[in-house]
Amino acid sequence: MIRHNETANIDATDTDESTSRIKAGRPKNLKKRQQILTAASELFLQQGFSASSMDNVAQSAGVSKQTVYSHFANKEALFTAVIQHKVDEYQLDGETTGCQKLPLNDRLTNIATRFVKLLQDSEVNAMYRVVIGEINTAPRAAELFYEAGPQHSFDMLYYLFKEAGFTRLTQHESQRIAVEFFNLLKGEYHMRAMLGLDYAMTAEQEEDLIQRSVKHVMSQL
Repeated sequence: MIRHNETANIDATDTDESTSRIKAGRPKNLKKRQQILTAASELFLQQGFSASSMDNVAQSAGVSKQTVYSHFANKEALFTAVIQHKVDEYQLDGETTGCQKLPLNDRLTNIATRFVKLLQDSEVNAMYRVVIGEINTAPRAAELFYEAGPQHSFDMLYYLFKEAGFTRLTQHESQRIAVEFFNLLKGEYHMRAMLGLDYAMTAEQEEDLIQRSVKHVMSQL
């Protein structure tokens, strides 16, 4: 949950001015929203969470500060949206049309394949490093990253298990299985990526990692 007493690193004016601007209720322009997300992502990667401001984002996106606020309440909301947007690129949420009809084993394989690709995305690895680098100065960024990324994925599996008929699982048990699943999928390559080392896997290595991880989850259900 969001704890508002940990927002010291957010621009005070960014947070205070957002409420009045949002009340305007203007229709959202999806093209401008994408411009803002792209500019914000680049700024967060280049400058970090603390050094980036809504003013910087507006200038980089080529829009007014008011336009930025019409889409995002404050810097926290914008940062969360950037993380969610990257996750959405790999369709980890809904998988693909028709996947709901597949057996759970196949759906997990589908998710695992996308997750492994996500963790080999250079921007994702760079954002990991940004968040870790600011852990002492901007711990709130780490919380937001965790909520929008890892925790969101854990919750997704909880609902997937329920949809597949495994209703006896508690949320705690589902979280444990989900954590094991995604940690297994990280393998060695993710640690190497965090350290800036070569982390490329062959197609055979990826497939083996995915199948072993899915097999482990199925054995827990």
